[in-house]
Amino acid sequence: MKPTVPLKLCSIAFAVLWTCGMVLSSGAIDRVNIIIMSICGALAGVGWYFAMHWVFQFIELLPPHDQG
Repeated sequence: MKPTVPLKLCSIAFAVLWTCGMVLSSGAIDRVNIIIMSICGALAGVGWYFAMHWVFQFIELLPPHDQG
């Protein structure tokens, strides 16, 4: 298993939990709100992945030039 697989799975879990939390806390649960929050959740998950990837490389838990 590549060293980035757990990081990818955690970023997916973060995106799903963040999206659910934002949809539930926004008040109005309608189609447009769910679509917008899903897009924002996907962007948050991608941003979290790249931020954690950089941090893990910085503290040397991942190789510097990982291709995964």
